[in-house]
Amino acid sequence: MADDSPDAVATELSIMAVRLIRWLRAADETPALTGQEASAMAVIIYSEGISPSALADLEQVKRPTITQVVNGLIGKRLVRREPHPTDGRGSIIVATELGFETWKTGQARKIAPLADRIRAFSPSERRRLEAAMPLFERLSLPPKD
Repeated sequence: MADDSPDAVATELSIMAVRLIRWLRAADETPALTGQEASAMAVIIYSEGISPSALADLEQVKRPTITQVVNGLIGKRLVRREPHPTDGRGSIIVATELGFETWKTGQARKIAPLADRIRAFSPSERRRLEAAMPLFERLSLPPKD
């Protein structure tokens, strides 16, 4: 890349991120979950239980939309509602064992071709990619105040 200005780097990174996500989605030829369901499942699994409002915020959708997604996942027995531990009026969404296994299987199908490409890198390239991971992590998290 000839132009290493922050705007140019951001543009290239954004384009690559979209391509990578599309490629990973296409790698799973028999998805059990829609993209929206898989994204919600990842948040639910990694949060170890989350309120519907917090899930809607993280997924950047309105509460009615996340309610539909959650109800669909409940219907598939992939998640369940549990009482909120500190708010008697609320609930949290928790992955079931079936939900975790379904999500994990889909992730494995998506990740396999990416891992194959990374295996084809030289050891030096793999180390450079690994060294960049903390930067990608910082980019993906909300800025600290």
